[in-house]
Amino acid sequence: MDRQVVVRAEELTVEHFAPYGQAVLMPDGLAPKRGQDWDCWDNLARFGSAAQRVGCVWTRPTNRPITHMERHLAEVLAPVTAPVIQAMALPDDLADPHAQPDAHTVRAFIIRPGQCIVMADGAWHWAAIPWQETAFYYFIFQPSLEPFGLTSDPWVPFRHGESIRIEVCI
Repeated sequence: MDRQVVVRAEELTVEHFAPYGQAVLMPDGLAPKRGQDWDCWDNLARFGSAAQRVGCVWTRPTNRPITHMERHLAEVLAPVTAPVIQAMALPDDLADPHAQPDAHTVRAFIIRPGQCIVMADGAWHWAAIPWQETAFYYFIFQPSLEPFGLTSDPWVPFRHGESIRIEVCI
């Protein structure tokens, strides 16, 4: 029996991403704050107040299925050089040490440079993958208290041994 769940990647929208966290899209119109050579839109999404950490990733194309995901407190992801695809499963209670991601709640979002997402606390996710070419992205996250999110191996397999294959049809 094939246990692989096929998930079709879709364009990022505020509405479709809402169950997983907050999507931040490039704003329209005049910026509320402007300088001679800059425009600033702030307060586009709310982010927690814990000790945030910043990291960056160069991500390379792959066809390998996703078999595990991780979760922790909120995380922001913003691609820089090229679009990335972020696979997300619905959040679970971070206090539950036996929680596992559910492959049947996974959606995959294309996030383009100029867009970012804010993942909800406990939202399951895999490392973003490039849409078409090697991509660089920044992330900001709030690590959870041990053992969730700070262990040397935070990756947890899907509930029933499923795997995810992302299909891009745009």
